[in-house]
Amino acid sequence: MSETEESLQPSNKAILKALAIQLGVVQREAKELNIPTLVIVEGLDASMKGQILNQLLLEMDARTYKVHSTHASDSGANKYPLLNQFWKNTPARGMVQFLDRSAYYLVLDAWAEGKISDGQVDNYLEYIRQFEQQLHDDNVVVIKIFLTVSKKEQSRRLTKLEQNPKTTWRVTAKDWKRHRQYKSYLNTVTKFIDKSDHDFAPWTVISTDEFKEASIQVNQTIINRIHKEVEAVKNQQETEAIKKNWVPYNGHDYLAEVEFPGPMDRVEYKAALKEKQAIIHDLVHEVHYLQIPVVMVYCGSDAAGKGGCIKRLLQGMDPRGYDVIPVGAPTKEEFAQHYMWRFWKQMPRQGHISIFDRSWYGRVLVERVEGFCSNEEWERAYREMNETEKHLHEFGTIIIKFWLHIDKETQLERFKAREENPLKRWKITDEDWRNHKQWDRYIECVNEMIANTNTDYAPWNIVASTCKMRARLETLDTTIAALKAGIKKYKKPVM
Repeated sequence: MSETEESLQPSNKAILKALAIQLGVVQREAKELNIPTLVIVEGLDASMKGQILNQLLLEMDARTYKVHSTHASDSGANKYPLLNQFWKNTPARGMVQFLDRSAYYLVLDAWAEGKISDGQVDNYLEYIRQFEQQLHDDNVVVIKIFLTVSKKEQSRRLTKLEQNPKTTWRVTAKDWKRHRQYKSYLNTVTKFIDKSDHDFAPWTVISTDEFKEASIQVNQTIINRIHKEVEAVKNQQETEAIKKNWVPYNGHDYLAEVEFPGPMDRVEYKAALKEKQAIIHDLVHEVHYLQIPVVMVYCGSDAAGKGGCIKRLLQGMDPRGYDVIPVGAPTKEEFAQHYMWRFWKQMPRQGHISIFDRSWYGRVLVERVEGFCSNEEWERAYREMNETEKHLHEFGTIIIKFWLHIDKETQLERFKAREENPLKRWKITDEDWRNHKQWDRYIECVNEMIANTNTDYAPWNIVASTCKMRARLETLDTTIAALKAGIKKYKKPVM
């Protein structure tokens, strides 16, 4: 290239300015189409992640993005499953969520420090793959960028940071250890990237030895990925209709096998209730002492007695050790997120119990019956729910799931009784009556739900609830057995 030709080339500063304009355009298009974007920025020590991210954000509308930083030393985050903090920080529709380091950083750091084995790394990477796959399936653009730096430049930057009194705190003994092991650590990183590179969430590796050139590549990567998704969504809107036609279930009828016992003696019930609540009380304290997380799910037909069962459970528990999460229709904020987001926000930390009055299974029940989601969405939800529950289980979480079952006639009787009782009239709504008319479809959905999500690590417990007293005692017995088994085999997770 001649000197004249070279002088006509735009400067890196001019290129970055033009890219900032392009980024604003595609981001606004994505916002109009409700396309969410997740940008994961990982990198070697001294690869200038913060500076590159800052340069990028300075040119963006601050109302369109959020940033979450990940730290391996965050003891609070360690009390939750690996993916918990990242599910809490997924992007809303039309928004961009930046992760300044992510679950990859936590796994890579633990692997490099010898805290987890190769086999455990593969397990954790599979959890992350599932996370990214679920987001991708929900039309989230997943962009993964890994920033590298040469050993010589890394040494120069670490030395410069260390010599500045204002930044010396940023350089640790671990940083210099990794620098001395640069070649072997880079080999580990390369293997790590290869293991986690997927078509729906590929890695882009960028050298940062030249800061402005690296910034240009980061901008281009983000712009190209968002633009590609914008075009795909536009084409999809023009060519595809969302399928919501009813898909019948013809598999095993689990609910038909439920036998409904008659009423029981109230004196006998009260004595048994008191005894079981005392056992629950002791087990909950042991769960807290051992720092075991517990997830309890109460699902069932309308008026099946979920609230009454939960109430009798809580009478035997310390209120400081649990949270009850009533699940209704999603709020505007919740609707703007992946449907699992609002449930991940409520998952328990170690030693705590989360009790869900209805749950994520609404995706394959009311949302399916009412047509609030497409066939593709509720069909893939079975896999997503199983993946979620397995991740919780592998973290050591005890998972207890109930389906409280009554027959159609009992539901009708209870609805009428609620209407006639001024103190309970608030519990019956037009939606309840509409659901009652669709009883057969709901039964189909429940049977298919059980068939697809009854696993060894999170089995369904179907409880006959025509006699409320028997149902309450049975749910307590099941809880006692599950807690005892979980306590006996509990092993504290590494991460």
